[in-house]
Amino acid sequence: MASDSGNERGVDNPAATEDDGTTLKSDLVISIQPPAQEGNRAELPVSTTDWRSSRGGRGQFIPIHGLDFLIGASSLLIQQTVELNDLTSKIDSENRYVVRVPHGESLYIASEVSSKTQRSLCGMGRSFVMHLYDSTRQEALVLKRRLAATSCLFPCRLQEMTVITPPGDYIGRIQQQWTWMVPFYLVRNATDDVLYVVEGPASVRRSALQLSEFKILTGDSLREVGKITHGWDRELVSFTTNVVYPNITVQPKHKALLLAAAFLLEYTYFEKAKTSCWRFNCC
Repeated sequence: MASDSGNERGVDNPAATEDDGTTLKSDLVISIQPPAQEGNRAELPVSTTDWRSSRGGRGQFIPIHGLDFLIGASSLLIQQTVELNDLTSKIDSENRYVVRVPHGESLYIASEVSSKTQRSLCGMGRSFVMHLYDSTRQEALVLKRRLAATSCLFPCRLQEMTVITPPGDYIGRIQQQWTWMVPFYLVRNATDDVLYVVEGPASVRRSALQLSEFKILTGDSLREVGKITHGWDRELVSFTTNVVYPNITVQPKHKALLLAAAFLLEYTYFEKAKTSCWRFNCC
């Protein structure tokens, strides 16, 4: 910026602050380029001042990675959007979800990619790839679920979901364990260590009007540290899945794994199949 006396020029680009009384020269070019950002993410400010799950407010922060949106979130709500095609077609469409902070803003938009054949024949047990896009409209997480039975009567092909962050970093998986009555899932990290155990009730209430609660236990199954619930949310006037994270400090990658576990439970136990279309759900 030029000084008050008009004798000094700008430091970075002298030509830009030189005033000789003539018009702007046509051959004037920008000699200084903005510094390149690390990776391909756009660093956009995201307000989190209204987050009730954060302590004391976080003000403004710049997300470098899609997982950064999970920092400070103690709980999340997964809300399925209503697809017009589901109301008029006999075959389910690919599901869409909004992942938000309770009483706060949306963090992710989740979009399912699956085959029409599996949605028609396999119903809740279908395989799919779930893409989660953050508030910067960039891909933050990829959830891959394999084709599997939704019943414990088929122990050779149980539920499993892998979690990947772009551009292809594997961070862990959710693995169902065979049990007679109680649903039992292991949350494993990238080195296949058990971080958490998700344990369900002996009788899962498949009706969305009733509350079903899954406990999040420590890796040794000795202590409950969180929960995943599904039921009617009066404030959002819809059916939602709620993830309550452990009170202790949890890495964003571990929160992403628990979020993936909630999506797996959503499809395994609460995905409603149309009665007008034949299903082979094995349940």
